[in-house]
Amino acid sequence: MRRVNFDTQLLRSFVTVVDAGSYVAAAELLNMTQPAMSQQMRRLEDQLGAPMFRREGRKTTLTSPGELLLGYARRIIELNDGIVEELGFDRKHELVHIGMPEHFSETLLPILIAEAHREFPHVQLVVKVGRSQTLEEGVAEGRLNLAVLLGPRPLEDKTPHQPVPLHWVRSSGFALNPASDTLPLVLFRSPCGFRNIATQALQTAGMKWRCVHEGEDLATLRAAVLANIGITALPMVRDYAGLETVDAAFQLPQLPTIAFRMRKHPQWRSRSSHDLTQLVETVWRKFNGISEDAAIFGV
Repeated sequence: MRRVNFDTQLLRSFVTVVDAGSYVAAAELLNMTQPAMSQQMRRLEDQLGAPMFRREGRKTTLTSPGELLLGYARRIIELNDGIVEELGFDRKHELVHIGMPEHFSETLLPILIAEAHREFPHVQLVVKVGRSQTLEEGVAEGRLNLAVLLGPRPLEDKTPHQPVPLHWVRSSGFALNPASDTLPLVLFRSPCGFRNIATQALQTAGMKWRCVHEGEDLATLRAAVLANIGITALPMVRDYAGLETVDAAFQLPQLPTIAFRMRKHPQWRSRSSHDLTQLVETVWRKFNGISEDAAIFGV
């Protein structure tokens, strides 16, 4: 009987393709080109002696040999990584892709980068700053290993999170036009959780509103509010220079709290995975003065 020695790297790529949902997403997650990923899958099929995937319309599904291989592949990778961790192999120059909302780019992010550099000098952080919905999609598609998210928590998400207040915000020079019964709003461009919460709150309160400016990022949104053309809704996770919360005189509806939470790609199982996740939580606790025994995350 011919003995076949399966290549662990090929098995890891195979599992990543299945979990990521496509060759393209898996190649990006593993920092490979798509042709290289396709070549690896052909080599693994040669070792297996059978096709692992079949096309069903636009979808790609596993064949019976592919399903059988997947279970063994996960076990082999787990055993391999266990050996590496137990024997303490030095993992130099590990690349970790992390996402962070722009609300933290001047506060939490510099602290996290400094702490990560000090605690894990072998890890190189590649940070993407953007809107939470984009970051969550990046984790789901395998382009990000870890993301900090800020916004409404999906109803199906039962993991622990940290509540964050959402407030109406204005420039100190802004005043309502007494001749108008329509509230001017400065909003993030759709889709945006903050935008949905603000407009729904006004509609529920029976208040008229109109969008006077749409921004793609926090900088342009803040600039528009500073121009005194309208107000907006922002999470109170930092001080926004030149802006202040709207007082009760405006008689606006109270906004609900939103969630600060983390998402981790399920296949990110490197040695630094747990450590970096814990570091984000530790930095957040120190930043907000939260005690060590208060559960805030579950990833």
